[in-house]
Amino acid sequence: MSDATVTDVGADTSSVLVVVADPDESARVVSALGLRRDLTTTVVTSIAQARDHLAAADVLVVDGDLRPKGGYSWLYELAGEAELADRARPPAVVLTDRTTDEFLVSWSGAEARVAKPVDPFALARAVAELAGRRAPS
Repeated sequence: MSDATVTDVGADTSSVLVVVADPDESARVVSALGLRRDLTTTVVTSIAQARDHLAAADVLVVDGDLRPKGGYSWLYELAGEAELADRARPPAVVLTDRTTDEFLVSWSGAEARVAKPVDPFALARAVAELAGRRAPS
């Protein structure tokens, strides 16, 4: 039995791996991504769990403040691992608490940033763009 929560909405979907430990933030993220009928969402609460689902992910949504190892650091590490293995890391959205974290977003290699508490439309739009799908206006 897996500790992941999976929301599958059908065929022709992009797979989104969400790594968020805070239950309230996780609920906001799931609600936001539920607005998109073309996304399959897997939610885990740790980097260790995320590694089990990484190969199937088209887009990552990662809390920058994960503990004990931060989401920024994990994304940076994933980029290095992907480069060594000559493959691409899925594009990532980082959830941030502070506007001053912009340096860390850039350093981690994340393609997008959404501030916490999550604005559902901003997150759905960012994920849709990274998945190569048209975001609603």
